[in-house]
Amino acid sequence: MLGAKNIGIEVAKDGEEAVNMFAEHADGYYDVILMDIHIPKMNGWEATKLIRNMPNGKEIPIFSLSADAFVEDKRKSIEAGMNGHITKPIDYKELEREVQRSLQ
Repeated sequence: MLGAKNIGIEVAKDGEEAVNMFAEHADGYYDVILMDIHIPKMNGWEATKLIRNMPNGKEIPIFSLSADAFVEDKRKSIEAGMNGHITKPIDYKELEREVQRSLQ
């Protein structure tokens, strides 16, 4: 969906790589992060906490992506510093609304 809208996409294979990718780029390089929760090496909540503690990680919109739709999972996403929790299967209209809202 994002690629079809000419949005550049970079994919990390795990949470550790996501943190490293963010750390290696200048402030403003990424517009938004879509973070899966259940990823290898470091889950999405842990990766988000590390990104939020970086000098350039305070403002980047981060959304969790998860098949877990329980209130507890959404709460954990917000506590980790995420801007929102989007459940799978992904409702692309909801994703677009959330991303657009975070970029305003």
